[in-house]
Amino acid sequence: MKGWLACKLSGLPFTAETLFLSRPDSQAKLAAISSTARIPVLDHDGFKVTDTLAIAEYLWELAPNSALWPKDARARAQARAIAAENHSYYTNFRAALPMNLIKRWPIANGVPSNTKLLARPGVRGEIDRLIKSWRETRAYWGADGPFLFGHDFCFADAMQASEASRFITYSIDIPDDARAYVEAVMAHPYVAEWVEGASWEADVIGREACAAFP
Repeated sequence: MKGWLACKLSGLPFTAETLFLSRPDSQAKLAAISSTARIPVLDHDGFKVTDTLAIAEYLWELAPNSALWPKDARARAQARAIAAENHSYYTNFRAALPMNLIKRWPIANGVPSNTKLLARPGVRGEIDRLIKSWRETRAYWGADGPFLFGHDFCFADAMQASEASRFITYSIDIPDDARAYVEAVMAHPYVAEWVEGASWEADVIGREACAAFP
């Protein structure tokens, strides 16, 4: 998702290729196109970039006037710091609540069915840190719009998109300001386009299988 969003924000033409990782030949196909055997991988005329942040920076080199990063140098440095923190942190949160754009965890008798997942070690602390990061950044840089740095959605916001989706998937109760940010990110046209694509993929794979994971 994040690599694809980087490509969209660059404004450069690109073609996305989908690899269904659950299929028997998926690992062999992935190893053939990526030296790390992981996604995303950007192939630019045979030159391959295999890390999400590296992809964003490479695209920025190609399109420095694009929407990838804020125009102001200090805001851009802060956006990169936030993106880097997202890239390397929140591992407990991600492991406990895997990204799933199809499934919805219900609330029964007022108690979310995600209670045990949220109680896993480190999860609540990482959620608190994530929300604090959003709140502090928006307070300093984002007063004139719904995103981290104001009116414009940049790659720092794109890096939050998969985390934002988890708050919806798992019916996680969060403060109103964090909820407003989550809704703004998920409503952005690029993110909405990705979610629509995920829905199409769910039809290909089978919605029951998608809804059963994790």
